[in-house]
Order: sequence, then C-alpha cells, then structure tokens
Amino acid sequence: MRPMGRILIIDDDPSFLQLYRARLGAEGYLVETADEIEKALARLDQGGWDVVLVDQKLDGKTGPDTGLDLVSEVSRRAPLAKTILVTGYATEAAVTRAFQDGAYDYLEKGPIFRVLLLAKLRNALEAVRAHHFGELSSDEAEAAIRDTWVAAESETDPNRKGKLLEDLMVLVFKTIPGFRHASARRRNEEEEIDLVIRNESTDPFWVNERTSYILAECKNWTRPAGATEIRSFLWKLSRKFNRSRLGLFIAPGGFSAPLRSDLHGERRDDYLVLLINKADLRELVHAPDRNAFLKKLHERAVLELHGENR
Repeated sequence: MRPMGRILIIDDDPSFLQLYRARLGAEGYLVETADEIEKALARLDQGGWDVVLVDQKLDGKTGPDTGLDLVSEVSRRAPLAKTILVTGYATEAAVTRAFQDGAYDYLEKGPIFRVLLLAKLRNALEAVRAHHFGELSSDEAEAAIRDTWVAAESETDPNRKGKLLEDLMVLVFKTIPGFRHASARRRNEEEEIDLVIRNESTDPFWVNERTSYILAECKNWTRPAGATEIRSFLWKLSRKFNRSRLGLFIAPGGFSAPLRSDLHGERRDDYLVLLINKADLRELVHAPDRNAFLKKLHERAVLELHGENR
C-alpha cells in the first residue's frame, strides 16, 4: 500500500510554497509543489495524490484565473484525490464554479489561513482515508498493516514517522470487530487528539468497559515519553463528558520512570490508560487475534495500576 498523506500544491507564489512545505512537512505529510501549469500536469500524471491544493491565480495577482481553469483537469487526472481551491479573491461565482468542476472545498488566503489550512486538509484526508481503507479486503488490510509498520520503522523523518504511526493504528483498529475509526488529529482551541475510536463492539468485555470512545495518543520514537505527556493525556480523557474512560498511550520510544509514577499516582476508578511500547506495537501488528491481544494489554494495565504486576 502506498503511504497516505501525499499532497500536491499548485501555486506560483514562492512565499506560499515555502509556507506549505514548512507547515505541512511538520505535520508529516509528503508535499510536492508545482508553480506553473505544465509542471502541475506532469505532477498530476504521476498519480497517487490524496489532496491537491490549487491556487486560483497562477500568473500573478492581476493575471487570469488559470488555477480555477485547472480544477476540472485535476478532477480528470487525479479522480481519487480531493481538490481544494485556494484563493485570495473568493467570489460566489468562482467558488460555485470550482465545486461544479469537482472541487471538494475552498480555502481563503486571509488572516487565519495557517489555521484553516490544517483543518481543511485534515477533513479532506479523512474523506480520502475513509474511502481508501474502507475498500480494503481483509487480506489487503493485513498487507497494508505490515507495509505501514515497515515504513514507520525505516522512516527517518520524525514528523513523517509519527504520521505513519497514526495510519498504522487506524488500520489496526479496522481489523478489530466493533471498533470504528471516528477521526484522526482532531483539534480545537484547547487540545489535539491523535485518534478517536468509536466503541461499537458487541464483545461483552468491551461492552462492560462502558466507554463510547477510545482515545489514542501516538508519541515519541526516539526518547521515552514523560510525565508531562501522560498528564496531558489524562486531562484529555477527563474532558469527554465521561464518555471516554479508556485511552491508548502509544510510545515506541518507551516510558520514563516519572511517567509510570505519575500514571500510578493519578489512577482513578473511571479512567484506564494502556501503555503500548515498541515491543507491544510489534506484537499487535503481527497478532493473529488483535482483539485478544488488546484484552491482554488491558489486563496488564489493570494489574499494574493495582500494584499486582510491577
């Protein structure tokens, strides 16, 4: 399976291209750019794009709407990608035409452009991912899990590594009956959650867990996660109207002694956090029954929190 998160930016403004590379690269996305029509068409024909951002004007601020003219061509050459029209000159006619030609959304170059960019991009990618992962057969999903795990282990860019870990967990939950991926990288003004999983399991074990949503946080590969990070995660769990009592805290780099001490000291009857290190993650990837392995992690967390297996 090819990596998810391939973004093509079509824009003639060097400052915006630099902003895109920095902002989206920091989020772990694979970003390529084109600053003129011919380059854009060549890039589109490479295939494999998830989202294409097209600036409305590709010949300067006073030039024609060549980017708007390109939207239909993007839809034709990259039919599985979501197209976002980027414009500093939004009009009802321009936006209407973009949607008619196949655009998924539009984004204005304004004061909150940086914030909206990530929000709009995440929405588009969620739609692509839901469609792509939803079409995978059981065998294809297993192959995708193994491929994503190998890619995550070998990736050297830390941002990309984190993104692959999130994709891996979405795929893993796809194979556990009753667990439905709700959203990834969910953000508001106060917090960010890597993964939200909806618990619709009919397995009595998970029904008795009495949690509507499972939160998952994906952390460091290169160093142990610390106390501050687990406190932040516990705070997020506590703010979900008592609908989320179970969390997965995934840190391939391991866990510091202060983190374990804090987690033990902050234990409460209504929240449980499963700590998943790299060895656990590897076993989860290769487990013949991931539901059973997740129950094993659950049991370990309960016993550790009660001091019976430390």
